Amino acid sequence: MMTKLFPVFLENILPPLQRFQRLVLEDGDIIIHAPGFEDRTMDITGAVLPNRSSRAVLFDYIPVDNANRLSDVRVALSNIGINVSNDNTLKYNRFAPGEFEMQLQTILQAQDINRVIIDISTMSKLLIILVLNVCKRIDLPVRILYCEAEKYGPSQEEFERAKRDNEIHRPTLQIYDGVHGVVRVDSLASVAMQGQPTAAIVFMSFNNVLTQVLLNSVYPSRLFLINGVPPVHKWREEATAWIHDQVRNEWSEDNPVKSTSSSGVSMPKRVASTLDYRGTVSLLLQLYWQLSANHRILLAPSGSKLQAVGSYIVKALHPDIHIEYPSPKGFFKNYSWGLGQRWLLDLGRLSVLLLALSGAEKKEYLEIQAPEN
Repeated sequence: MMTKLFPVFLENILPPLQRFQRLVLEDGDIIIHAPGFEDRTMDITGAVLPNRSSRAVLFDYIPVDNANRLSDVRVALSNIGINVSNDNTLKYNRFAPGEFEMQLQTILQAQDINRVIIDISTMSKLLIILVLNVCKRIDLPVRILYCEAEKYGPSQEEFERAKRDNEIHRPTLQIYDGVHGVVRVDSLASVAMQGQPTAAIVFMSFNNVLTQVLLNSVYPSRLFLINGVPPVHKWREEATAWIHDQVRNEWSEDNPVKSTSSSGVSMPKRVASTLDYRGTVSLLLQLYWQLSANHRILLAPSGSKLQAVGSYIVKALHPDIHIEYPSPKGFFKNYSWGLGQRWLLDLGRLSVLLLALSGAEKKEYLEIQAPEN
């Protein structure tokens, strides 16, 4: 059972995640998948039951990582009867994705598609947002597949050792080298409220460099950090709080504490489930209405993959939110192993979902009753 962290006005609109064993593909379905190096990148072959017309679009990450299993995924999909043509393999440059959306849109519009099945299990957070943006633009119904890993790195023992040996950088106002910068995409940018103070909303993670990238590049006037609450491995919530403890203290007024752990770590009050995206939507909407009148809102979706889904929904509701994605030159390798629970999220047509959300949101925050049809 996932923790409920969202208000009633969202409960009847946002579809819940559902556990599933295998999804039967229908005529007109197309799979979108970004093969990575983790075990769960191959799970797509067991998660769907194809028919004779089944197709897939695969993404090839640039810069190239030889550990990524694009060819393995392509062969495995072909073996179960899912066609991946050369025209349906698209390069994705994670440092310069400016042309990606139009290229994907061209591929999808050239085919007879009734529904898109997006496997986000090994898809980067910014890529998830860009794919959803394309699907909204051409009004395609969307289903999201997500496979959890059985185990995530680092282990608790590895983290405690790195913490003891001072191997973990803790973000601060001070400048830190070794970062690529932030990635900006025109479709996710906004010129609204330029000249006003910037309020940055950032998701905490184990990749401690990500927050530092943003601080080095943006210099926000206010910083609102969101800690992730995993459904299992509860120690990770305290670990990410510890990593960001110094930067939280530097912006203490914007980052209230709810308690102190038994090991002395101050635990953030502002949290969102790493799995149930509805909590992310709820929290971001609260922050938007709190800040948007007087601040330019900058959102950095640097948390979990399903937090990125929630971030996209709020960005689509409020185009004045400006998204920047922090990207380091290298990564602290957070490997995962094995296959965990499979989840299905049926968002339907995003235009319909967003229209319903907009009406409920206005009623909640502005007390405006939507007109009857």
